Amino acid sequence: MAQAARRVSKSAREVYRALKNRSDYFINKVHSNPESLGKIDFAHYKTALPGLKMVDEFEQAYGKVSIPYPKDPQDVTSKLNQEETKTLADSANLVKQLESEKVLSALYLKKLDELPKLADITMEMFYDYFPWTNPIGEQPKIFPFTPEFQPENATLNESAGFNRILRKIGLNIKV
Repeated sequence: MAQAARRVSKSAREVYRALKNRSDYFINKVHSNPESLGKIDFAHYKTALPGLKMVDEFEQAYGKVSIPYPKDPQDVTSKLNQEETKTLADSANLVKQLESEKVLSALYLKKLDELPKLADITMEMFYDYFPWTNPIGEQPKIFPFTPEFQPENATLNESAGFNRILRKIGLNIKV
């Protein structure tokens, strides 16, 4: 119970104390009773009350009294045992998964330590190391950043027009 008390959150401690007190009350009540029926000295009563058949009847009735150990008709105990074994197996699997994640996290931290210092990293380096953070993604853009000048949108006529512009400014490059 001490382990359970340590695991209870501060907000639930009063409820836990009330539950513990009630549980202790019932446990003490059960343990205050004897484990088996007490012995009655019927010989003493026969000598003290001679001629009464009532003492013999009580002795016979008391001898027939037997209180059986409580049975579990719904088989709750075995269900709890099965659930406990399942929970222990699930916990063991969870521990294995967390251990593997711990190893992966250690490797990730080791890789992060190999990176250049944050003050030395440029945006290009950052996007090379962490490509999923690049807002442009897999399709880098070309200046001017309008859609008609991007390679994926170029048609033959636009390329020809673009080549004319390049010739006007003195560049003989064909796109």
